[in-house]
Amino acid sequence: MLSELARRSLREEALHHFIFLSVRHVFQVCRGYAKYYNGARPSQATHAIPDPYPELRTPPPKTGKVIALPVLGGVQHDYRRVA
Repeated sequence: MLSELARRSLREEALHHFIFLSVRHVFQVCRGYAKYYNGARPSQATHAIPDPYPELRTPPPKTGKVIALPVLGGVQHDYRRVA
């Protein structure tokens, strides 16, 4: 069960940006947003430290270019520093 904050985030940050073509499309967007929400998006509950993706288990470089990885076709972005 999603908390009210998570439901509101899903609605405002994902669902309001699409015209859905099928129920499958709704589930696909919800799954993609849940992966982003639980993995890349900083959470105050974890002191702004997201549960890392496998490639983030080692600390990122201190210097380098910051890139934006599109999430849900560019509706959201996951920012990463690369060497």
